[in-house]
Amino acid sequence: MERIKIVFIEDSLVCGGAEQALYDLALLLDKEKFDVTVLSQKPGAEWDQKFRDAGIHLIYDYSCRKATKNPVVKLRNISRKLRTDACYRRNGEGLMEVCCPGADIIVSYSMWDYPQCGFAQGAKSVKFIHGNMQTNRAFRDLILRDQALLPRYDRIVCVSQASRQAFVEATGREKGVEMHFNPINSDNVRRLAEQNVALPEGEPLVCAVGRLSPEKGFERLIVIHKRLVEEGLRHKLVLVGDGPDRDYIRRTVQAMDAQDSVILAGYQANPYPYIARSRFLVCSSFTEGLPVVGMEALCLGIPVVAAVPSVGELFGGESSGLITENDNLSLRSGIRRMLADEEFYAMHKAGAQRRSGYFSGRRMARELEDMFLQMMEER
Repeated sequence: MERIKIVFIEDSLVCGGAEQALYDLALLLDKEKFDVTVLSQKPGAEWDQKFRDAGIHLIYDYSCRKATKNPVVKLRNISRKLRTDACYRRNGEGLMEVCCPGADIIVSYSMWDYPQCGFAQGAKSVKFIHGNMQTNRAFRDLILRDQALLPRYDRIVCVSQASRQAFVEATGREKGVEMHFNPINSDNVRRLAEQNVALPEGEPLVCAVGRLSPEKGFERLIVIHKRLVEEGLRHKLVLVGDGPDRDYIRRTVQAMDAQDSVILAGYQANPYPYIARSRFLVCSSFTEGLPVVGMEALCLGIPVVAAVPSVGELFGGESSGLITENDNLSLRSGIRRMLADEEFYAMHKAGAQRRSGYFSGRRMARELEDMFLQMMEER
């Protein structure tokens, strides 16, 4: 059987949850059935090398980004660049025929600049929806900007029921719109979580993981943490991640005089020991489709406190954590209860441990494999 050639289009391989989900999916897909390529529109991001090191085929729009003295290669690169530029003038139309000729399935995983890139003659097309159009106005505007293209996609994959409902309500499109959780590489998460990290002993650790950017709500989490410490609830807050708000978050910690109780761990290639050593994980985001880190925490048997309703979809009927309203007072009350009420915490810790077995990377990836195979049969 000839392998199905599938191309994932990603805006940029920055350090983030959607990019981690793409990394896991590219590794989990059955290589006997699928030939996987990732096309990044903006080369040079911090995770480009991570994808290459894992053996994932990573390409860009044209190969003439480095100087060459070979006249044949130079001429070919110039020709390809001219063809690529012509595609960009047509909003990306025809780019896949230039970059990935013969693709069977094109997946617009996270791609906004040139939306016509997601289609090619003879290829099936898929669009992923990682955000929530109801709670994220900027994301909603991006989707609605290209609303006329939505009927051209053979499938639209939303990563949570909440994001699917918001998408259907905003666009009126329901045909071909499916919900699939992003697969996580569960075996790898559990293995890496066993590594040792230097963390303080004696006080409970509360962990938050994510890109240091405004929508993640880390500023309010630091304020909430400081207020709870002042109330006598001793604990350490561990923030794992890096991003554009790095300096602002550091200044916030200093302004709150919380240097002794907030640990800024920075970017960690392996964040899982920090999660595994924590009492619980906090998702303080103002908006999310479905945070991958919530699945990773539950995979490790760690309960979650989240201000994002979609996280509750991961619990599967188990008492695996607490979903609060998305305001500071509600989030503070939820964190306080998970810290102060031992019986309540023990119930959710046991529920998270029971739920951990659900997060099997191969099983979750197989759902998407089945969808891709069905699309090829339709073709």
